[in-house]
Amino acid sequence: MSEFVSTRLPPLHRRSEVEIQHFLRGFPDEALSSAQELRTRCDDSTLETCLFGLLTFYLPKGTEPETIQNLPDARLREDLGLDSLALSEAIFKIEELFDIFIDNSELADVLTIADARLLLMEKLEARDE
Repeated sequence: MSEFVSTRLPPLHRRSEVEIQHFLRGFPDEALSSAQELRTRCDDSTLETCLFGLLTFYLPKGTEPETIQNLPDARLREDLGLDSLALSEAIFKIEELFDIFIDNSELADVLTIADARLLLMEKLEARDE
């Protein structure tokens, strides 16, 4: 896995606490708390926790959220049951929160949780260059 560059600005340094609370109203607590941390810190663990929390929100009822953290190679559609609408909503929320753009052609290569994590890290690094 690619290491998130800690010398960069924190991914959510542009967002206020109030904005993050607004963006993530109703999301799991770990998504909100890790997003708040990403205002001042920049590390793999916090970024992963935020991504996992965001994806957990879109899981179908009955899916165990622990699956996301324990199985980075879990496939988003087949293993987690995310349909195209849920994936689209998750991507839109990620774009909005992190102020990035993800092209539809890039999504074709995002099949697993690890793929989603890598794409997010690449987009954040490119945004701050």
